[in-house]
Amino acid sequence: MAGIETEANLTQRLQAIEHDRIELLQQAVEVLRGIQSGNQAMLTEALAGVVGFAYLLGVQLGIPAHRIDHEVITAFREVLGEENPRARDIDEVVRHLKTRV
Repeated sequence: MAGIETEANLTQRLQAIEHDRIELLQQAVEVLRGIQSGNQAMLTEALAGVVGFAYLLGVQLGIPAHRIDHEVITAFREVLGEENPRARDIDEVVRHLKTRV
């Protein structure tokens, strides 16, 4: 009986991951629509959806949210090492994430 419950749990978990993966892609599409329309409220909501579902998907796959933050900080620090016209914006994101890590 325990094997059947384990299979059911695994199936439910895989279905949840698949659902959230699709939702992440749909939110990414909404980001593009928000950019195209110029609707800042729509864009903000879609960006929040991308970030939120990325965290959720990571957690479901065994990656803690703080680890994702750390990886973003590491990647952006590498980008900041190069001459980058977006340095100020990247630095703002890094500072924000560092307050959470």
